[in-house]
Amino acid sequence: MPAEARRIAAIVSDLRTAITQAENLYDRVILSGLLDYGDEDLDRQNVEWWIEIVFLKILAAAGFLGLTSIESLVKTDLDTAKDGGANGFTKIETGPDEPFSKWLSRLRQYTAAIEVLGEVQSVHSITKDVAEILRACQYSILDAKVYPEPPRSEDEVHRRIEAVLRCVFPDLKHKPMLTKPIKNYQPDTGLPSIRTLIEYKYLTKAAEAPIIADQILADTRGYHSRDWDTFIYVVYETRRIKPESEWNQLLTESGLANNTTAIVISGEPAPDEASPLERKSRGSGRRGVAPAPPSDWGHVGDE
Repeated sequence: MPAEARRIAAIVSDLRTAITQAENLYDRVILSGLLDYGDEDLDRQNVEWWIEIVFLKILAAAGFLGLTSIESLVKTDLDTAKDGGANGFTKIETGPDEPFSKWLSRLRQYTAAIEVLGEVQSVHSITKDVAEILRACQYSILDAKVYPEPPRSEDEVHRRIEAVLRCVFPDLKHKPMLTKPIKNYQPDTGLPSIRTLIEYKYLTKAAEAPIIADQILADTRGYHSRDWDTFIYVVYETRRIKPESEWNQLLTESGLANNTTAIVISGEPAPDEASPLERKSRGSGRRGVAPAPPSDWGHVGDE
Protein backbone atom coordinates (compact mmCIF):
# COMPACT_ATOMS: atom_id res chain seq x y z
CA MET A 1 0.00 0.00 0.00
CA PRO A 2 1.47 3.41 -0.97
CA ALA A 3 2.14 6.11 1.62
CA GLU A 4 -0.90 8.17 0.60
CA ALA A 5 -3.24 5.18 0.88
CA ARG A 6 -1.80 4.35 4.32
CA ARG A 7 -2.37 7.96 5.40
CA ILE A 8 -6.00 7.80 4.24
CA ALA A 9 -6.48 4.47 6.06
CA ALA A 10 -5.18 6.05 9.29
CA ILE A 11 -7.52 9.03 8.87
CA VAL A 12 -10.51 6.74 8.25
CA SER A 13 -9.64 4.63 11.30
CA ASP A 14 -9.52 7.74 13.51
CA LEU A 15 -12.84 8.98 12.12
CA ARG A 16 -14.55 5.65 12.71
CA THR A 17 -13.29 5.58 16.29
CA ALA A 18 -14.64 9.10 16.93
CA ILE A 19 -18.00 8.22 15.34
CA THR A 20 -18.29 5.05 17.44
CA GLN A 21 -17.59 7.02 20.63
CA ALA A 22 -20.23 9.59 19.68
CA GLU A 23 -22.74 6.87 18.77
CA ASN A 24 -22.28 5.05 22.06
CA LEU A 25 -22.91 8.24 23.98
CA TYR A 26 -25.84 9.18 21.72
CA ASP A 27 -27.50 5.78 22.24
CA ARG A 28 -27.02 5.94 25.99
CA VAL A 29 -28.12 9.55 26.53
CA ILE A 30 -30.50 10.46 23.72
CA LEU A 31 -32.11 7.18 22.70
CA SER A 32 -32.09 5.31 26.02
CA GLY A 33 -32.32 8.32 28.30
CA LEU A 34 -29.79 6.93 30.77
CA LEU A 35 -28.01 10.02 32.07
CA ASP A 36 -24.42 9.74 33.23
CA TYR A 37 -24.33 12.95 35.22
CA GLY A 38 -27.87 13.21 36.50
CA ASP A 39 -28.22 16.41 34.49
CA GLU A 40 -30.07 16.08 31.20
CA ASP A 41 -28.79 19.36 29.77
CA LEU A 42 -25.19 18.54 30.63
CA ASP A 43 -25.46 15.10 29.06
CA ARG A 44 -27.00 16.49 25.88
CA GLN A 45 -24.21 19.07 25.63
CA ASN A 46 -21.67 16.27 25.94
CA VAL A 47 -23.27 14.39 23.04
CA GLU A 48 -23.42 17.55 20.94
CA TRP A 49 -19.76 18.24 21.67
CA TRP A 50 -18.72 14.77 20.46
CA ILE A 51 -20.80 14.99 17.27
CA GLU A 52 -19.38 18.42 16.47
CA ILE A 53 -15.88 17.02 17.00
CA VAL A 54 -16.56 14.40 14.32
CA PHE A 55 -17.82 17.11 11.96
CA LEU A 56 -14.61 19.07 12.49
CA LYS A 57 -12.41 15.99 12.03
CA ILE A 58 -14.06 15.18 8.70
CA LEU A 59 -13.77 18.80 7.58
CA ALA A 60 -10.06 18.75 8.42
CA ALA A 61 -9.58 15.42 6.62
CA ALA A 62 -11.45 16.56 3.50
CA GLY A 63 -9.46 19.79 3.38
CA PHE A 64 -6.16 17.98 3.89
CA LEU A 65 -6.92 15.48 1.12
CA GLY A 66 -8.22 18.13 -1.27
CA LEU A 67 -11.74 16.68 -1.35
CA THR A 68 -13.48 19.98 -1.96
CA SER A 69 -16.89 18.45 -2.76
CA ILE A 70 -17.03 16.52 0.51
CA GLU A 71 -15.69 19.53 2.39
CA SER A 72 -18.49 21.72 1.00
CA LEU A 73 -21.21 19.18 1.87
CA VAL A 74 -19.90 18.73 5.42
CA LYS A 75 -19.79 22.51 5.97
CA THR A 76 -23.43 22.79 4.85
CA ASP A 77 -24.50 19.97 7.18
CA LEU A 78 -22.54 21.49 10.08
CA ASP A 79 -24.23 24.86 9.59
CA THR A 80 -27.63 23.15 9.41
CA ALA A 81 -26.95 21.23 12.62
CA LYS A 82 -25.84 24.41 14.43
CA ASP A 83 -28.96 26.26 13.28
CA GLY A 84 -31.22 23.44 14.47
CA GLY A 85 -31.59 24.78 17.97
CA ALA A 86 -31.68 22.57 21.03
CA ASN A 87 -32.03 19.36 19.02
CA GLY A 88 -29.71 20.35 16.16
CA PHE A 89 -26.80 17.93 16.66
CA THR A 90 -28.94 15.34 18.44
CA LYS A 91 -31.74 15.18 15.86
CA ILE A 92 -33.40 11.75 15.74
CA GLU A 93 -34.44 10.09 12.48
CA THR A 94 -36.92 7.22 12.35
CA GLY A 95 -35.68 4.23 10.38
CA PRO A 96 -37.49 1.04 9.30
CA ASP A 97 -36.23 -0.79 12.41
CA GLU A 98 -35.35 1.77 15.09
CA PRO A 99 -34.55 5.47 15.53
CA PHE A 100 -31.02 6.70 14.84
CA SER A 101 -28.90 9.84 14.75
CA LYS A 102 -29.38 11.76 11.53
CA TRP A 103 -25.96 13.44 11.66
CA LEU A 104 -23.90 10.48 12.78
CA SER A 105 -25.40 8.45 9.95
CA ARG A 106 -24.46 11.20 7.50
CA LEU A 107 -20.95 11.42 8.95
CA ARG A 108 -20.48 7.69 8.44
CA GLN A 109 -21.36 8.19 4.77
CA TYR A 110 -18.69 10.86 4.40
CA THR A 111 -16.15 8.60 6.09
CA ALA A 112 -17.01 5.76 3.70
CA ALA A 113 -16.52 8.13 0.76
CA ILE A 114 -13.05 9.10 2.03
CA GLU A 115 -12.23 5.41 2.52
CA VAL A 116 -13.01 4.68 -1.14
CA LEU A 117 -10.30 7.14 -2.16
CA GLY A 118 -7.74 5.14 -0.20
CA GLU A 119 -8.96 1.85 -1.66
CA VAL A 120 -8.70 3.17 -5.22
CA GLN A 121 -5.15 4.38 -4.64
CA SER A 122 -4.22 1.07 -3.06
CA VAL A 123 -5.61 -0.89 -6.02
CA HIS A 124 -3.72 1.30 -8.49
CA SER A 125 -0.55 0.68 -6.52
CA ILE A 126 -1.09 -3.09 -6.50
CA THR A 127 -1.78 -3.06 -10.23
CA LYS A 128 1.56 -1.34 -10.73
CA ASP A 129 3.26 -3.72 -8.32
CA VAL A 130 1.99 -6.82 -10.13
CA ALA A 131 3.93 -5.73 -13.21
CA GLU A 132 7.09 -5.59 -11.12
CA ILE A 133 6.30 -9.02 -9.65
CA LEU A 134 5.90 -10.45 -13.14
CA ARG A 135 9.24 -9.02 -14.25
CA ALA A 136 10.89 -10.42 -11.13
CA CYS A 137 9.45 -13.85 -11.99
CA GLN A 138 12.16 -14.16 -14.63
CA TYR A 139 14.62 -15.24 -11.95
CA SER A 140 12.22 -17.65 -10.25
CA ILE A 141 10.96 -19.49 -13.31
CA LEU A 142 14.50 -19.90 -14.69
CA ASP A 143 16.21 -20.86 -11.44
CA ALA A 144 18.09 -24.10 -12.20
CA LYS A 145 17.93 -25.06 -8.52
CA VAL A 146 14.15 -25.17 -8.76
CA TYR A 147 13.58 -26.19 -12.38
CA PRO A 148 16.15 -28.37 -14.19
CA GLU A 149 15.15 -26.89 -17.56
CA PRO A 150 13.79 -23.54 -18.77
CA PRO A 151 10.06 -23.49 -19.63
CA ARG A 152 9.41 -25.54 -22.75
CA SER A 153 5.88 -24.34 -23.46
CA GLU A 154 3.39 -21.58 -22.80
CA ASP A 155 1.65 -23.81 -20.25
CA GLU A 156 4.90 -24.24 -18.26
CA VAL A 157 5.44 -20.46 -18.20
CA HIS A 158 1.83 -20.05 -17.08
CA ARG A 159 2.05 -22.53 -14.22
CA ARG A 160 5.44 -21.35 -12.95
CA ILE A 161 4.36 -17.71 -12.82
CA GLU A 162 1.03 -18.55 -11.19
CA ALA A 163 2.91 -20.36 -8.43
CA VAL A 164 4.59 -17.03 -7.60
CA LEU A 165 1.45 -14.91 -7.98
CA ARG A 166 -0.59 -17.10 -5.60
CA CYS A 167 1.71 -16.03 -2.76
CA VAL A 168 0.56 -12.42 -3.26
CA PHE A 169 -2.97 -12.92 -4.65
CA PRO A 170 -4.77 -15.75 -2.81
CA ASP A 171 -7.90 -15.03 -4.87
CA LEU A 172 -6.09 -15.91 -8.12
CA LYS A 173 -8.25 -17.74 -10.66
CA HIS A 174 -6.70 -20.26 -13.05
CA LYS A 175 -8.26 -19.84 -16.49
CA PRO A 176 -11.40 -17.91 -15.47
CA MET A 177 -14.29 -18.21 -17.90
CA LEU A 178 -15.65 -15.10 -19.65
CA THR A 179 -19.08 -15.87 -21.01
CA LYS A 180 -20.15 -14.04 -24.16
CA PRO A 181 -23.29 -14.44 -26.33
CA ILE A 182 -21.61 -16.35 -29.18
CA LYS A 183 -18.21 -17.42 -27.90
CA ASN A 184 -16.74 -17.94 -24.43
CA TYR A 185 -13.22 -16.72 -23.67
CA GLN A 186 -10.79 -18.18 -21.17
CA PRO A 187 -7.76 -16.05 -20.30
CA ASP A 188 -4.87 -17.71 -18.48
CA THR A 189 -4.94 -15.96 -15.09
CA GLY A 190 -7.44 -13.72 -13.32
CA LEU A 191 -6.72 -11.54 -10.27
CA PRO A 192 -10.20 -10.44 -9.13
CA SER A 193 -8.93 -8.26 -6.27
CA ILE A 194 -7.30 -5.90 -8.76
CA ARG A 195 -9.64 -6.69 -11.69
CA THR A 196 -6.69 -7.83 -13.83
CA LEU A 197 -6.35 -10.56 -16.46
CA ILE A 198 -2.99 -12.02 -17.45
CA GLU A 199 -2.25 -13.90 -20.66
CA TYR A 200 1.01 -15.70 -21.46
CA LYS A 201 2.66 -16.03 -24.85
CA TYR A 202 5.61 -18.27 -25.78
CA LEU A 203 7.91 -16.87 -28.47
CA THR A 204 10.76 -18.90 -30.00
CA LYS A 205 11.57 -17.00 -33.21
CA ALA A 206 11.01 -13.60 -34.81
CA ALA A 207 8.63 -15.02 -37.42
CA GLU A 208 6.14 -15.86 -34.64
CA ALA A 209 5.95 -12.27 -33.36
CA PRO A 210 3.31 -11.05 -35.87
CA ILE A 211 1.16 -14.10 -35.10
CA ILE A 212 1.34 -13.49 -31.36
CA ALA A 213 0.64 -9.79 -31.93
CA ASP A 214 -2.57 -10.70 -33.78
CA GLN A 215 -3.53 -13.04 -30.93
CA ILE A 216 -3.01 -10.29 -28.36
CA LEU A 217 -5.15 -7.81 -30.27
CA ALA A 218 -7.91 -10.39 -30.74
CA ASP A 219 -7.77 -11.52 -27.11
CA THR A 220 -8.08 -7.98 -25.76
CA ARG A 221 -11.28 -7.41 -27.71
CA GLY A 222 -12.71 -10.69 -26.47
CA TYR A 223 -11.65 -10.14 -22.87
CA HIS A 224 -13.57 -6.88 -22.52
CA SER A 225 -15.82 -7.39 -19.50
CA ARG A 226 -17.40 -5.37 -16.70
CA ASP A 227 -15.50 -7.56 -14.20
CA TRP A 228 -12.00 -6.82 -15.53
CA ASP A 229 -10.30 -3.46 -16.07
CA THR A 230 -6.64 -4.24 -16.77
CA PHE A 231 -4.92 -6.67 -19.12
CA ILE A 232 -1.30 -7.80 -18.95
CA TYR A 233 0.40 -9.89 -21.62
CA VAL A 234 3.54 -11.74 -20.54
CA VAL A 235 5.65 -12.61 -23.58
CA TYR A 236 8.23 -15.27 -22.77
CA GLU A 237 11.09 -15.37 -25.28
CA THR A 238 13.33 -18.41 -25.47
CA ARG A 239 15.96 -15.97 -26.74
CA ARG A 240 16.01 -12.19 -27.11
CA ILE A 241 13.77 -11.34 -30.06
CA LYS A 242 11.81 -8.12 -29.47
CA PRO A 243 12.16 -5.59 -26.64
CA GLU A 244 9.27 -4.83 -24.35
CA SER A 245 9.11 -1.27 -25.68
CA GLU A 246 8.10 -2.49 -29.14
CA TRP A 247 5.27 -4.63 -27.80
CA ASN A 248 3.93 -1.67 -25.86
CA GLN A 249 4.37 0.56 -28.90
CA LEU A 250 2.15 -1.88 -30.78
CA LEU A 251 -0.48 -1.62 -28.05
CA THR A 252 -0.30 2.17 -28.09
CA GLU A 253 -0.74 2.35 -31.87
CA SER A 254 -3.67 -0.07 -31.58
CA GLY A 255 -5.40 2.17 -29.04
CA LEU A 256 -5.00 -0.31 -26.16
CA ALA A 257 -2.28 1.25 -24.03
CA ASN A 258 -4.59 2.82 -21.44
CA ASN A 259 -5.43 -0.48 -19.78
CA THR A 260 -3.18 -3.03 -21.50
CA THR A 261 0.51 -3.71 -20.85
CA ALA A 262 3.06 -6.08 -22.32
CA ILE A 263 5.87 -7.52 -20.21
CA VAL A 264 8.74 -9.45 -21.77
CA ILE A 265 10.57 -12.21 -19.94
CA SER A 266 13.53 -13.75 -21.71
CA GLY A 267 15.17 -17.12 -21.20
CA GLU A 268 18.37 -15.53 -22.42
CA PRO A 269 19.92 -12.68 -20.38
CA ALA A 270 20.57 -9.33 -22.01
CA PRO A 271 24.22 -8.75 -23.06
CA ASP A 272 24.88 -6.37 -20.16
CA GLU A 273 23.46 -8.95 -17.71
CA ALA A 274 25.66 -11.78 -18.92
CA SER A 275 29.18 -12.53 -17.75
CA PRO A 276 32.15 -11.65 -20.02
CA LEU A 277 32.63 -15.37 -20.74
CA GLU A 278 28.96 -15.75 -21.78
CA ARG A 279 29.19 -12.71 -24.04
CA LYS A 280 32.34 -14.10 -25.66
CA SER A 281 30.73 -17.51 -26.20
CA ARG A 282 27.87 -15.94 -28.14
CA GLY A 283 30.26 -14.52 -30.66
CA SER A 284 30.38 -11.00 -32.01
CA GLY A 285 27.47 -11.39 -34.38
CA ARG A 286 24.81 -10.41 -31.83
CA ARG A 287 26.62 -7.56 -30.11
CA GLY A 288 25.76 -4.03 -31.10
CA VAL A 289 22.76 -5.08 -33.18
CA ALA A 290 19.91 -2.59 -32.80
CA PRO A 291 16.38 -3.89 -32.15
CA ALA A 292 14.33 -4.50 -35.27
CA PRO A 293 12.08 -1.53 -36.12
CA PRO A 294 8.30 -1.84 -35.72
CA SER A 295 7.93 -2.26 -39.49
CA ASP A 296 8.99 -5.92 -39.25
CA TRP A 297 5.78 -6.86 -37.44
CA GLY A 298 4.25 -7.89 -40.74
CA HIS A 299 0.55 -7.37 -41.40
CA VAL A 300 -0.59 -7.24 -37.80
CA GLY A 301 -4.33 -6.91 -37.45
CA ASP A 302 -5.10 -7.50 -41.15
CA GLU A 303 -7.90 -9.87 -41.86
